[in-house]
Amino acid sequence: MKRLAVACLGELAESYDLQIPERVRQEMFRRLRCGIPHHVQKFFDWLHEHLRRDNRREATMDDVDTVYSRDMLGVRGQVYLEHYQSRLRMVLGDDGYVVALELLTEAAVSGGQLTDASIRQYEAYRSVLSEGAGGQVRGVLHVLEHDGYLARRDGGYEFVSGLVEDWWRARNAGGFVPFRDRHA
Repeated sequence: MKRLAVACLGELAESYDLQIPERVRQEMFRRLRCGIPHHVQKFFDWLHEHLRRDNRREATMDDVDTVYSRDMLGVRGQVYLEHYQSRLRMVLGDDGYVVALELLTEAAVSGGQLTDASIRQYEAYRSVLSEGAGGQVRGVLHVLEHDGYLARRDGGYEFVSGLVEDWWRARNAGGFVPFRDRHA
């Protein structure tokens, strides 16, 4: 996947007569972490636009940093990525949506990982609030995994997309209380 995405960025650069050195393209992929075609293309488009505004033809690591933080994670990216959050409400309903927000935010503020231990802490916390909450947590995790938000890894789950993880953290982490610090 990485090789394909890096090659795609190279082909796009060539077709627009831009120079995006291999190490810069690899950094773009490292930030995205996975090759979701639309994310790769959007990153390229905004990098191309950035270079065009500066009347330049060669991208640098600083350009990648600027475009990623200003555009991909900024207001433009908020509009572009908001569908990730709104889709969850549509699929899971209000109660499941809250669980999904909390699980994804826990993962985002915990280095992109949601451990089995933190899931158990959250299930215990939720079970005090309402019966059957443990089953709901597992159902939401199934949807998050099936829809590509999270992937099962050793001892828990982690974000598939670095972009979605970084965006989720920037959007939802303010005021969030990690599961280990909650008391019912």
